[in-house]
Amino acid sequence: MKTNKLHNVKSTGFKLPENYFDSFDNQLIERLSKEAPINGITSSGYSVPEAYFNTVEERIISKITNDNKPIVRLKPSPKFYYISGIAASFVLLFSLVFNTKNTVTIDTIDTVAIESYLYQEDYSNDDLASLFKAGEISETDFIDVAINEETLNQYLETIDTEDLLFD
Repeated sequence: MKTNKLHNVKSTGFKLPENYFDSFDNQLIERLSKEAPINGITSSGYSVPEAYFNTVEERIISKITNDNKPIVRLKPSPKFYYISGIAASFVLLFSLVFNTKNTVTIDTIDTVAIESYLYQEDYSNDDLASLFKAGEISETDFIDVAINEETLNQYLETIDTEDLLFD
């Protein structure tokens, strides 16, 4: 390519006469009106034997009905259902008994996830207060609470600054 310098070619190489697209419609309509339509074709090129559609059903049925071939049932037997039910029960039993690695407790749930859930559910303060009894909560429960600095920073990043303003 570099020897022919084709990578430097700026034009496409195609040329059209002047005003080609302006006069193209008129020239096309003139040419179509002058020429006669094609009348030379009399048949489509396909032919069907005589009485083909009268005998086609009988020939197809005669080819289909052959009693020598065995009949295969597509519906499985009831034994299959019993065996598959037992196998599914064993799989469920083993998955429930031996899959105890990921147990969910209140300690494994992130505090931010609980707060976002409560925020999305639109609980009011009265609804949350009704869940607690007065004797269960005391001021001493909140005095010795150790909050991790990372948790506090994460909380402050997620809360809006308008929520921090006091009336």
